[in-house]
Amino acid sequence: MEKILHKVEDKLYQQVDLRDGIYLADSFVSVPQKLATGNGEAKLYVGNESSEIRHFFGIKPFAAKCFFKKNELIKFLEELRSEYKNPEQQYRRKEELPQLFDERLSKVKDQDDIIWFSINEQAQIQGPRIYVKSSDTGYKFLRELALPTLSYLSFIKLQSSEETIFHARLFTDFSPLGSRYHPTEDPNIIHTEVPDKFGRIKIRAGQSKFKKLVLESCPFCPVTNVADDRLLDAAHIKPHARSQLDEMMDKFNGISLTPSIHRLYDLGFIGVNQDSKLIISEWISKVTAKNIGIQHNKILNIPEFSKRSKYFEYHEKNIFK
Repeated sequence: MEKILHKVEDKLYQQVDLRDGIYLADSFVSVPQKLATGNGEAKLYVGNESSEIRHFFGIKPFAAKCFFKKNELIKFLEELRSEYKNPEQQYRRKEELPQLFDERLSKVKDQDDIIWFSINEQAQIQGPRIYVKSSDTGYKFLRELALPTLSYLSFIKLQSSEETIFHARLFTDFSPLGSRYHPTEDPNIIHTEVPDKFGRIKIRAGQSKFKKLVLESCPFCPVTNVADDRLLDAAHIKPHARSQLDEMMDKFNGISLTPSIHRLYDLGFIGVNQDSKLIISEWISKVTAKNIGIQHNKILNIPEFSKRSKYFEYHEKNIFK
């Protein structure tokens, strides 16, 4: 297996494991963004007792040295900007979220590039569920920044000859709102300019002219080679929400992808480099990649790649994880 090396504060570590998809419950987050009435506690559930979790974190009671990267926290907040500014969920202090976003973003920007914190297993809690807790600033960011149901946490385990550390990273997931996009950024939502009889602006979801243009330009998924248009999505290469008006409908800012590949691409877990090769993020497990059937550095046959390359370059630099 190819070694993946990480440089952290001028020290080299080898990536040895990944634990992903730790969703941050409503009971865990700060009061303003809670959805329910309970106050909850500051302990974080990381999984049930198992040999896998012990192999990852350590024997009971474990203590783990962790870190966030400031730029990744900023990126996470920017991905949640739409929900902070235009909340879809019924948060306890919904009206405070727009201002809290600005305050929290400013607070993160004031931190060091590497934000260290420790987590300690709560060994006094009986039963199969494993919880951790900490009083460090980095850990407090978990409760302050995350929005319930829309945020999850992943860890990469890194080892050197001297120590084991854990790279923590927060991710967004808008699927509980009905799409992989926030509703205000969904490219399949088309707003009409004519109000209905109640004065409301009509909204409809569906296939757009964009999909027709993309399927004509790229009639198959370059990753899976599926060519049945019933099984293909028209994916924006550069996200719709970040595109200029002329880019939104540019067929070369589109690529046909099967739904699972489309989701991985939109979330930044796969990308395409300037050599037209598939690149796979270190934040997706090798088992998942194998089960999906994707390979790192696979050469992709992408129609008129040169006309799409600037959009793939944007995705690689700004979206790819």
